[in-house]
Amino acid sequence: MERKTYYVNLNPISMDDISPVKIPDSTLIQYEIEATKEELEKIDFLLNETQDHDLEFQNLFTFRHFDESIAETDRHEYQDGMDKVIQMIYDLGTPETKQKIEEIHMVNDEKKRNMKPPR
Repeated sequence: MERKTYYVNLNPISMDDISPVKIPDSTLIQYEIEATKEELEKIDFLLNETQDHDLEFQNLFTFRHFDESIAETDRHEYQDGMDKVIQMIYDLGTPETKQKIEEIHMVNDEKKRNMKPPR
């Protein structure tokens, strides 16, 4: 399969944006990747799933957000999704993208210090 260059946007508001061209906007966080059609579909799914989990409407209209155990589980699931997204961006990333991710220590195997495992 042929790999093409894409730019993944990790801005929290529009995290699901993947573009075939780099958008000239200094406020966007964009990572250059090289992906096949199947890899692009997989990362797009991960991005959408992670963003959807972060914006679960059931928590906006209930008192679930006051239950700390539910909130902690939600944070853990969101962080797990972001870890998968970052790992995939790293795996598909250009050498420059990999260097950027390594410099800011976004990929590591250590458990998140402030994250309790889900129950």
